[in-house]
Amino acid sequence: MTVLLQAENLNKSFVQPDQGLFSRKKTKVINNVSLSLKHGECLGIIGESGSGKSTLGKLILGLEKPDSGKIYFNGQDISKKAWKKSVMRRNLSAVFQDYNASVNPYFTVENIIAEPIDIYEKISNKQRKKRIDELLEQVGLNYTFANRFPHEMSGGQLQRICIARAIACQPQFILFDEAVSSLDISVQAQILALLSDLQKQLNLTSIFITHDLTTITYLCDRAMFFYQGQIVEHVDNIEQLGNVKNAYSKQLLESVLGF
Repeated sequence: MTVLLQAENLNKSFVQPDQGLFSRKKTKVINNVSLSLKHGECLGIIGESGSGKSTLGKLILGLEKPDSGKIYFNGQDISKKAWKKSVMRRNLSAVFQDYNASVNPYFTVENIIAEPIDIYEKISNKQRKKRIDELLEQVGLNYTFANRFPHEMSGGQLQRICIARAIACQPQFILFDEAVSSLDISVQAQILALLSDLQKQLNLTSIFITHDLTTITYLCDRAMFFYQGQIVEHVDNIEQLGNVKNAYSKQLLESVLGF
């Protein structure tokens, strides 16, 4: 498998809040992080809240610019500002934790799902409607949802809509940032099963950012443990997750799985 995504020596700092007028002290959130992802792979990045893993996701998606370091997608440097305006931007997609904040509350489901289609493709209204119906079916819903508004759906249904939007233009890569953590346990299991099916159907290349080991073990081929802005351990085979060596990794596993 060829490498699709590669990050080299990423660093990112933010100015600390609540400082004096002339104070510009910064906190380093991402510290010299490097990783690579091959076509068809699913990589899990696990760490506690505040570890910097979501900031890493924003750097990969181009929502934040690294202070230093490079990010390559299909060999192209996407850490440059010009990438955000490129038509190749359609090849990266995302599903976030807060499904309510991820959608326009005044949009119908049809318009929510069609957002990337309307930006990147020129198709007829008939083709657009057919595509949306197919996407709804693909995420376990039916065409009757097309005219609903976000407030008329449950959290699980709305996250399915966000997933449908994420795959609408057949991206090469999807980043899932705590995509199931806000859902009830029973709904989490349903969404994980859906994502597992979609991975196989679409041969997705993805990164799952999470604090939940269940997500990692269920969906990912390999994992990285993230602590204080750094990758502290790599697990190249998810079946070897119980053999971690780093003290933080062991503590995290013991607290959840009892290894």
